[in-house]
Amino acid sequence: MPFESGENADLNQYWYSKNTMEAFVKEIQGLTKVGAAFLSTPSLYFSLDNEDVKKNSKVFEYDRQWETDPGFVFYDYDKPSEVNITLFGQFDMVVIDPPFITEECWKKYAETARLLLCPGGKLICTTIVENEGLMASLLGCKPVKFQPSIPNLVYQYNTYTSYPEDVSVCFNEVNPEIAASDANPAKQIQRDLLESRDQFISQAQNRPGRGSEPAIDTSLANNTIWSTVPAGMTEYPEGGVPADVAPIDYGSEYNEMLEKRTKIGELSKALDSACKPLDKWWRSEQGLEKAKATNDTAKAEKMERDLQEAKDLHKRSLEELRTYKVLFPEETDGSVGGIVTAGIALFDRTSITQDEFKTIAPDVQMKMKSPLFQHQKTMLANEDEVALVPASEDHACKIERNQENGC
Repeated sequence: MPFESGENADLNQYWYSKNTMEAFVKEIQGLTKVGAAFLSTPSLYFSLDNEDVKKNSKVFEYDRQWETDPGFVFYDYDKPSEVNITLFGQFDMVVIDPPFITEECWKKYAETARLLLCPGGKLICTTIVENEGLMASLLGCKPVKFQPSIPNLVYQYNTYTSYPEDVSVCFNEVNPEIAASDANPAKQIQRDLLESRDQFISQAQNRPGRGSEPAIDTSLANNTIWSTVPAGMTEYPEGGVPADVAPIDYGSEYNEMLEKRTKIGELSKALDSACKPLDKWWRSEQGLEKAKATNDTAKAEKMERDLQEAKDLHKRSLEELRTYKVLFPEETDGSVGGIVTAGIALFDRTSITQDEFKTIAPDVQMKMKSPLFQHQKTMLANEDEVALVPASEDHACKIERNQENGC
């Protein structure tokens, strides 16, 4: 049955073209032997025409318009581990197309995918060309020849899979819908800015001297067949609750570095947020032109309201970016302050065209967010050097604690 549903821009819903949906369905139904988990890809789930595959598949989705479907599972990517334990390791394919292209968003989807995928399972993901390094380090996925057509999305996506291209049913061929200029992007992928994600995560989970346990490796779930909830998974021993632990003071230097690293993370999110009103801006202007050309007064009035709303949101997002100049006043190239200045220059505009917007999201990812990530990585390492022990301990206690932590 053809998928028919309007796109909800507030949820960043942009559907694949009909031909692209058909190609994905052919690929999925040709490779899955158990069932597929569709993470934020309702158009593909509802396009399945093999009833056996669909019966054993689930669509994990935030939009509740499909909640009456027996395969619907409500999913909030901000809570990636909140998946029913009976679904752990139950799918031999996971298909992912998040609403955002950022690393933070992809990390959460990857966490969910690892819970759902059975050993030896396959992954299919779609995201921008510039995320090639992220896909490789985070999920072990590589780009294939077939690129999806997404009519209402301004920049071209790649398709990434975790399995060899020669295993593919139809992803080893170029999509005829994609123009040659789009199929051969000019930008060289800056892999050096996207490397070592897994090393960074490992470092963050196993930081010395904190007195806390490393995060649970949820990938272990893929090697377990869950028939009942294991003891201790849903409650603390003897029905107790964790004791309150007083915060540890690691000293002013550590606290300043931690606050700065946190602010860099917030800056990264602010750069992402600044893209959305520009997208709505150019779309509203195009819609307004078409409405005026067809004398559609009601549509023209709506487009004018949308356009004004987009401009107001853009103004606020630009003001937010400018607040980071106070926190990061330095202007040197590559510094956080330099990135803030470049971001302000990129978004400080009085007009936006579709072609101009096509370059903005990739530039934010590659030229701003990736360098910011490198700054955070460096700061994390520096924090460990200056704060191995609490600042309140005397010298003897510090020595003893460091010996206990192998320092």
